[in-house]
Amino acid sequence: MQEDSSVPVVRFSEFLGIGYYGDEKQNVVAPIFDFKHNAESSWSRVMDGLSARLFHVVFVEHASKYEFIAYPVQTNADQINYVLYRSFSSLSSMHKFKAMYGGRTFIKFGWHDLTKSNKFDVLAGYAPVDGVEFLKASDVKAGSLVEQIQKS
Repeated sequence: MQEDSSVPVVRFSEFLGIGYYGDEKQNVVAPIFDFKHNAESSWSRVMDGLSARLFHVVFVEHASKYEFIAYPVQTNADQINYVLYRSFSSLSSMHKFKAMYGGRTFIKFGWHDLTKSNKFDVLAGYAPVDGVEFLKASDVKAGSLVEQIQKS
């Protein structure tokens, strides 16, 4: 992928967390919003105008936290390209996902639903992930797209 620092990036900050689930055939990464309409609105912003609905996922592990980054594999220079970014103060969910990771991975948007017993639901739409990287903070190269996202 060609990296271009002039491509605008927007990070989401209105979601509550990220859910990870799956089985031996597929894994799902789901940003969790407070309401269904927030998930739908954010999903449409991410998906509108993407030439390829394909993302790349990077987990950056620090001493006591991790950063989740998902960015579109193909970006468009003439529009805002939405990147999913979140920093978490615990490594436990990353370690759980890393232990179960295998097979295909998808991004779905979900919401916290207090009316359901499992308190979580997801939209039908999804985006496939071309690959998942698990990096230590020291592995992030200067000038890389991951570093640009971290600094934005």
